[in-house]
Amino acid sequence: YPAPKVVFEFVSGIEESLANKLKSLGVVVKGEILPDSKHNEDDCDNSWESDEELHFNEQNSDQEVPQCLESQLEIKTLNLDVSAMMAYVSNMTNGHCNYVFKQEVLTQQAAWEAERPVKPVLDRLFQGKTLVCCRTAWDDFNKIIDILGGPLEKQRTALLKEMIKVYPDDSGGADDYPRQNLKIRGHVRLRSKVIFNFGHRIKALTVSANEGFVRAALQQGVTYAVFIHESRALTEGKESTGTKIDL
Repeated sequence: YPAPKVVFEFVSGIEESLANKLKSLGVVVKGEILPDSKHNEDDCDNSWESDEELHFNEQNSDQEVPQCLESQLEIKTLNLDVSAMMAYVSNMTNGHCNYVFKQEVLTQQAAWEAERPVKPVLDRLFQGKTLVCCRTAWDDFNKIIDILGGPLEKQRTALLKEMIKVYPDDSGGADDYPRQNLKIRGHVRLRSKVIFNFGHRIKALTVSANEGFVRAALQQGVTYAVFIHESRALTEGKESTGTKIDL
């Protein structure tokens, strides 16, 4: 079982200064490194260098930079968390990112999706792998789908159910000492701890958009084998109040 690594893949490239900041957090950056835009040069510090980020960088500046995802090819099992399953079935990632929504965060995600589609990244990652999740992840995901999911998103959820094996939360034995004692605070929520610890115990690569948990756990000295993708919300139910645009 190789040491845990955090990998961000940018299929449309990433600007150099942002890539460098991610690397300073111990993240492996995959994709073409692009020159900084003028906008990014002006705003980069304001966007990233909060007191919390600086403190995190100082604490981890001497940590070994993780190796590339290719070194983890022997991991054939993927543990999907709630955010990964939402991104996979979302209307936004399945050809419907051409909307301006009333919710600003959804409009921003739609713009990112147009530039950096998430579904092809996940499809490529899933190829030839065994997909699993724990009962907590699946049940919570289904509750969200039942409340917020549109008809097409529910159809995709039914297809995903045929692709994934759901295991009890306590599969794989007991947690080791560091993960058992990971403190629930800030970005470390109980649900995330259950999901990520499940993935660690069964020696799976956890697929998630929850970068906040990974970083917060690292601040407590706990690492996980994880593939981080960009977050995408369920949007089919919001399309009727949004404005469709031409891309």
